Amino acid sequence: MRKSVVLSTAVLFLGAGCASMPAKAVVPAARTGMMASRITEAEYLGAKNCSPLALAKAKIALEHVVHEAKEGYYHPAWLEQDLAQAEKAVEELLAERKTAASRAPRLHCGPDVPAGSGKTGSREGG
Repeated sequence: MRKSVVLSTAVLFLGAGCASMPAKAVVPAARTGMMASRITEAEYLGAKNCSPLALAKAKIALEHVVHEAKEGYYHPAWLEQDLAQAEKAVEELLAERKTAASRAPRLHCGPDVPAGSGKTGSREGG
């Protein structure tokens, strides 16, 4: 009888101690929201015309993480690797676009076409 009381008390304190331990909080919704805003910023800097492949990779990585987070099957800590990969893709895209935008007043995506002008690479007139 005494052993069971001591054991149950120990389990109670151990459980309460583990429950109160601070854990590294992973908030997928906040992180995916930040990634979406960075993708929007990269699109504003001309990613749609100049870096379509990198833009597509970033969007697909983001959609994958959002889908997994919404499913609810995965613990937030399990999503950490996918979140890190998506953040890496988004950061690379944004860094590329910021570098391209800061190099010159008008960075050209193709022959004689300024970034974000919506025109193709062929010369008009002539």
